[in-house]
Amino acid sequence: MSYDERDAAFDEMYEQIGRELYPDHKVQAINEFTAERLRSFYISNPRVMRPAVDALQEGKLLFNSSHHSAAVVFFVTAIELLLKATVLKPVVHGLIHIEGLANIVVQQTLGQTGFERYEKLLSQLYSELAGIELKSIERNGSKEKLLAECKSLQELRNKIIHQGATCGPEQAKLGLNVSVAVYELIVRPMLFKLGLTVIEEGVIQPRSNM
Repeated sequence: MSYDERDAAFDEMYEQIGRELYPDHKVQAINEFTAERLRSFYISNPRVMRPAVDALQEGKLLFNSSHHSAAVVFFVTAIELLLKATVLKPVVHGLIHIEGLANIVVQQTLGQTGFERYEKLLSQLYSELAGIELKSIERNGSKEKLLAECKSLQELRNKIIHQGATCGPEQAKLGLNVSVAVYELIVRPMLFKLGLTVIEEGVIQPRSNM
């Protein structure tokens, strides 16, 4: 999708919020965002990952029925929901202390496809809280970094939706593997570091041995 005036306006809004909340240095935002506050959000909102799980399951049903193009759409939706609704949403709520403002920013963020503009924030978060270098993560046997695979699949999804493109089983299988890897290699390790686990239907709860 092309970058237009609406995207530019959203970017400026995020930048302004950042300047007003943290005028000296944006890294301060991450330093002030404690693991305990993030953990508390998940405990208070245990079903925040459920939409991503539902999208992934729908994609699997479509894939098994050989509806490969439709499956890719749902797999990419699962990827975006895992990265934004499951990870970015709790971060925004933690950084912006005014509940109403946090809800507005979250709604605008989740209403947009893609996640490139939030990579720096996500990367810093993972480095600080989970000791994970987000940009270095890759699936076993893949020659590409996981985030690069996510971007490629987003481009394919956009062509399917906006240009009527189609894809075969290989690309749909890649979508399945990448969406599962986003959960296994990005989301689950962070939850584990926070003393949390995931049970049936994507419900997040404290680990019993914590």
